[in-house]
Amino acid sequence: MLRFINKYFVHTDERGSIEGLINQGHWQELNLVTSEAGVVRGNHYHQTTQELFIILEGEIEIQVQDINNGNLTGSPSTYRVKAGDVFLVEPMTNHIFIPQIFSKWINALSVRMDKDHPDFYRTECQHA
Repeated sequence: MLRFINKYFVHTDERGSIEGLINQGHWQELNLVTSEAGVVRGNHYHQTTQELFIILEGEIEIQVQDINNGNLTGSPSTYRVKAGDVFLVEPMTNHIFIPQIFSKWINALSVRMDKDHPDFYRTECQHA
């Protein structure tokens, strides 16, 4: 459902630091997202697209739930992420983002969004 990724290296010296955030996957689209507190973002799933998120600032409550045959299954899981967190949302996982404060993140897609045939789905019974 949601898989957190550890930094693969950190180097710090008198000039500052470099943090290796991710060295896996193949990303075809990158997006910068900003969001005000308290709004609902997402609330959808993808059948084949994997999404990478790098939280730059803020704090976000995320609710994820498995999809089976186009329906939500099992119980939702809730996470709190903050600046510096890096994680993946796997295909067939409904994901809802609710920023707790103004937040900014980078979103990468493993498959470029095709506006004519998007890998973007909503269930009939949505939770928020």
